[in-house]
Amino acid sequence: MGYRWWAVLWLGLLPMRGAATASPDAKDSVLKEPSRSWSSLARMEATTLTFQPRAGVGTHEGFMQVEPTLILDGGAEFGLNLGAPMRLRLWGGGESPGLMRKEDWDSLSDWGHVVRGLKLGSDNAPVGIWFGAMESYSLLSAHLVRRYSNRSNPDYHPAGGFLTGTLGPLYTQAFASDVLGARLMGAEVALDVQHILFGHPREQGRYTLALSAVHDWGQAGGRAPSVTLAHLDGTAVVVVRPGFEAHLLAGWGGRPGGGG
Repeated sequence: MGYRWWAVLWLGLLPMRGAATASPDAKDSVLKEPSRSWSSLARMEATTLTFQPRAGVGTHEGFMQVEPTLILDGGAEFGLNLGAPMRLRLWGGGESPGLMRKEDWDSLSDWGHVVRGLKLGSDNAPVGIWFGAMESYSLLSAHLVRRYSNRSNPDYHPAGGFLTGTLGPLYTQAFASDVLGARLMGAEVALDVQHILFGHPREQGRYTLALSAVHDWGQAGGRAPSVTLAHLDGTAVVVVRPGFEAHLLAGWGGRPGGGG
C-alpha cells in the first residue's frame, strides 16, 4: 500500500461572524425567546417538460409534470420536506411507453427522491441527522469528499443522509450517499488536541487530529469499481483575525490494500 505525505500552509480571506455576549448582570433582564410553534405548507405545481434526442441518442418525449409538496417546520430541531415530480407522458417514448417516465422510478433508490429533506436536531445539538438531497456536500475536513452531489444523474434520484455527533473533545460525522442502495459512504472522527491537553478551549477545533475513510460500493446509480480511501491528518489554526485565517495542515493517506 502506497501513501503520500503532504504539508501545506493555507491562507484565505474568510467571512467571519461574531456575536456580542451579555454581561452577567444583564442575564436576568434578557427575555427568553418564545418557543417556535409548528407550521406547515402544502402545494401542487404543474408544468410541461420535453426531452430532446442529442447526437442521435434518445427519443423525443413530452410530459406533464405534476409536483406535490408538503413541508412541516418544527423549529430548529425538526424539519420535513416531501415531494417528487410525477411526469405523466403526453407523447413519445418508443414502443409500449408507460404512463409515467420509467427512469424516474425503475430502482429502489429512486424512491428516495420523495424525501427532499428531513432534519432531526439543531446545529448546536450533540447529535444531528439529515436525510435528503446532498448538494455540494463535504465530509468535515473535505480531504476525501468535497462538494459532492448525489443527484447529478438525471435518472438516479437517491436520498442521502449524514449524522453528526459531539462528545467532549471528539467530533464525528458519518454519511451515506444512498440510504436505499449500496453507493458511497464514509465517516470522519476528529479529536480536539487542545481540549485534551488544556481542558475546554475558548475556540474549539483550532488544533485537531482527524481520521477519515470512505468506500464506494459501486452498486447503485450505475456500476463502478469498488474503492476504499483512508486519510489521517492534523490541522492547526495558527492565526485568527477578523476576515483572515491561516491554517497549517499535514496529512497521510492512500488506498488500504489497493496498492496505491
